[in-house]
Amino acid sequence: MWKFERIYRELLLCSLRGISLVRQTDIALACGLSLGLVNKTVKKLERAMAVEATRRGVRVLSPARLLNLWATERNIMRDVWQCFRVDHIGEVEKRLPQSVLLSGFSAWALVSGRRPAEYDQIWFYVSNREEFDFWFSHVKGKARKTNPNVFALYANDEHLVRTSQKGVVCLPQIYVDIYSIWGPTASPYLRDIVRDYPSLSLW
Repeated sequence: MWKFERIYRELLLCSLRGISLVRQTDIALACGLSLGLVNKTVKKLERAMAVEATRRGVRVLSPARLLNLWATERNIMRDVWQCFRVDHIGEVEKRLPQSVLLSGFSAWALVSGRRPAEYDQIWFYVSNREEFDFWFSHVKGKARKTNPNVFALYANDEHLVRTSQKGVVCLPQIYVDIYSIWGPTASPYLRDIVRDYPSLSLW
């Protein structure tokens, strides 16, 4: 992921928590980034009319605009570390290493307890490569390279790890990852998310 995506994530999480203003220095500290990059990104978001920068801090004017700007810029395929195909993704899903962070369709199904549509792909971030390699050594005998349906993304992002809970990435990350995955399964999941979180809807 690009470093500026952490800033989008932090601003959206602050908005969802009801924090009206957040200082640029606090954003930089939370994201592990330079104040210069934070200021540059905030100016970009101001031009998009998603945030407002004041002397006291940054205010998110439209979380929906910010989220969808991020979604259009997100390129999940760029972050794929390993991918392969297995015949029974449900079994793989149940037996994933504890250190992985679910995203995409699996993540929303777990968080909401609903499946707006059946899915045939699993997406997750790997935060512990050694544990993943050990797990994969027991799976690779059943895995094939053609037409992959299991996608492992390397989580080289401490902010992503810190903002995840119970093995699932945060809500804004779920949304933008599903948007980036796209395909016929994405639309019902995106609609279901904004139904639960109306502030994220553009309409």
